[in-house]
Amino acid sequence: MTANTNKLHQINMQYSPVEDRILVRTSTTNNEEYLIWLTRRYTRILLDLIQKEIDERGGTTNVASKQETKQLFKQGAFEKPYAEEQPKTKPLGDKGILAYAIKSGKDSNGNFVLELKSNDNKGITYNLNDTMLYMVYSLLSQSIAKAEWNLGYMEQPTSQSQIH
Repeated sequence: MTANTNKLHQINMQYSPVEDRILVRTSTTNNEEYLIWLTRRYTRILLDLIQKEIDERGGTTNVASKQETKQLFKQGAFEKPYAEEQPKTKPLGDKGILAYAIKSGKDSNGNFVLELKSNDNKGITYNLNDTMLYMVYSLLSQSIAKAEWNLGYMEQPTSQSQIH
């Protein structure tokens, strides 16, 4: 992940019934937090893009069975709550931005590069290896299920009681 070359510390996706949107919270090792709101329409586009990338990498079973992904499961990374660390700098503002544009590609190491931007071009860029790609897919799938948006067929990631 790069947010001015910051490294990913935590990522959280949570459905807000009041907003009828998913809030993506991303914190970095530089103590910054990026807040991005996803509409149902945007989430469908994002999900399709991520599923296509995972399919190109052999499908969810293949990506989830990578050694690094298994290690994260063993360490409980998918079960840890998002830590509320203070103070945080919020480059996208205290309320965040509404996602509007998506750009994707691959970096020189074959990682999936995903840019989420607002209509005024503010946003975040994630550099996702297979493990992080699966984690984002898993969190997004859980949030969609909680929202009951019924966005079509999704392979269910390993079930978790908590979205973080």
